[in-house]
Amino acid sequence: MATGFIIMIVLAVVFLSISTVIAKRFSGEGVDDFVAGGRRIPFGLVTASVMVSWVWAITVIGSSEQGMVLGISGGLNYAWGSMLPFFVFIPLVMTIRKKMPRCTTFVEFIKIRYNETLSIIFIVFAFFLTLYILLSQGMGLGVVFNTIYGMPYKLAASIPIIIVALYIANAGLKGSIVNDFIMFLIIAVIMVVTVPIILKHFGFDALYNGILDAVTNTSNPNYNPDALNLFSKSGFQYGIVCVIVCMGQILLDQGYYSKAVSTASSKSLLLAYIIGTIFAWMPIPILCGNVLGGAGLSLGLDTTLLSSTSDVAPYIYKLVFGGGVGSIMFILMIFMAGLSTGGDILAGAQAICTVDIYKKYIKKDATEAQQKRFGKVMTLVIGFFMAVVVMFFEGRSLVSIDVLTGIVFASPCAAFILGVFWKKASPKIATASIFIGIATGVITYVLIGNADINYVVGNICSLAVPFAVIIIGSLFTNYEFDFKKLAEYTPDHKVNV
Repeated sequence: MATGFIIMIVLAVVFLSISTVIAKRFSGEGVDDFVAGGRRIPFGLVTASVMVSWVWAITVIGSSEQGMVLGISGGLNYAWGSMLPFFVFIPLVMTIRKKMPRCTTFVEFIKIRYNETLSIIFIVFAFFLTLYILLSQGMGLGVVFNTIYGMPYKLAASIPIIIVALYIANAGLKGSIVNDFIMFLIIAVIMVVTVPIILKHFGFDALYNGILDAVTNTSNPNYNPDALNLFSKSGFQYGIVCVIVCMGQILLDQGYYSKAVSTASSKSLLLAYIIGTIFAWMPIPILCGNVLGGAGLSLGLDTTLLSSTSDVAPYIYKLVFGGGVGSIMFILMIFMAGLSTGGDILAGAQAICTVDIYKKYIKKDATEAQQKRFGKVMTLVIGFFMAVVVMFFEGRSLVSIDVLTGIVFASPCAAFILGVFWKKASPKIATASIFIGIATGVITYVLIGNADINYVVGNICSLAVPFAVIIIGSLFTNYEFDFKKLAEYTPDHKVNV
């Protein structure tokens, strides 16, 4: 337990010190510099930041869990399903950059494209997403520190959230991106070093035979006839759910939009997101699902040895490396994954507080310095609040929580996507579609008794029904939006276009 506390304290001191240095060196004076990096962040930094901020704690822990539950299809379906929504996000954000060059947050776009009411609804969704992502990162870190070092879950889960809130409040988006670059280098080294050691420890033959036993032995606690089927039905269903769940998580995460806005050019944006997702991020869940999840299957692990299947990744690392250097490297990787992802979503929330809330709804004559101060204070408030909330989620499955949130966060996607590309999408119908989508998804999930399919259909309905509502409903109206209004938009703060 003492080792866990020492590691946590050392990492906290290191990262908070880094954020302090970054904050002083890249202080910036205005709101745009604070929340959008002055729109001059180079390609390499953005690429690393995109990759590492999408390496959630659940990327390692959740893909390993799915590798154990679904077999060899688990990691692959986690990977493509979680990566595909970026290829909706990329043309979306590039179009907004072109049509609305002075836009800083997606909430500004929603307000001008639709109306103020819908922009407030999107603010609510963005904040609930912030709370959920901080919750999931804290849960992942709590599980890892508890499993490997016996550190109390409540402390292990809450302290990292406080750390990330402190450094984002201090350094803003630019500090977050620079920190992400450092974390990217370390996570990449750790994966390259530890995965081959784990493979050598178990051996390919032992892994294969262990998974084969799960396929053929009905008394195996993880019996699954499709564990060696790369194209299993259950695996593909999970991949579809990942697409829907991650669609909302990406499109409603202002942190990704802030990174896109901060990129020096549209070409750099395109390359940064493609390289950061396909080539840098995608191999991680595939490796974790097959190596760590496969190792769990080969050992015949079940809930008599694990508190939940979410524990398989830290269990394997502890088994192979004990409490030594390898386990410390795993802890460091998960800690950085949690901090970078938490930092990304908090930087996004900070941008919304700074740009869309304070001057518009609280103090209309606020200076840019006052806007920045409010954004920093709200970052701390959100962080400390979630540090308390995460304490009550001990023992819950990360994947099960992730899947159910898809029903909520998928519903606004249609209004956002169609609003960017189609002039006939009207504000009233777009607003109605969100609530109809959530209601349809929840009702479908509750009414379908089959637990293997209800979450799939519920998520699909939550995403697809709003598209149908907006497309069909808008055809019966005379509403047409003038996209010139986007180009004419000028925010309350100075923008470096």
